[in-house]
Amino acid sequence: PTGVPRTSRNTMLRTRAVQRGVMRAIARAATRTPTQRTYITPAYNLAKRIMPKISPTEEAALNSGTICFDRDLFSGDPTTKSLLARYKISLSAEEQSFIDNETHVLCEMLDNNQIDEDQNLPPA
Repeated sequence: PTGVPRTSRNTMLRTRAVQRGVMRAIARAATRTPTQRTYITPAYNLAKRIMPKISPTEEAALNSGTICFDRDLFSGDPTTKSLLARYKISLSAEEQSFIDNETHVLCEMLDNNQIDEDQNLPPA
């Protein structure tokens, strides 16, 4: 409606937005079970008001997955047994080939005694 004055148009747009919001709320309420409307939603809203906001660091920790090994690490007593018990650790065929070949060749090229004396790796 281009012939409608600006204030009337703004009012009409706001009214339509409110109507759409009300219709969405009614649709959401209609799809909820009576238990949700009676108990769960009010309890959730109460908890949301009472609980402190989650910091970005806490959110990152919660989204990162498991904390099992982290707990062992920060307790000061991490063990590889607990790590291996929780996770299946294996190398891919490409990684195993690299360890068997390139790493083996590199170790043969180095002289540990000379490295200890020089306190440095040999020049390239």
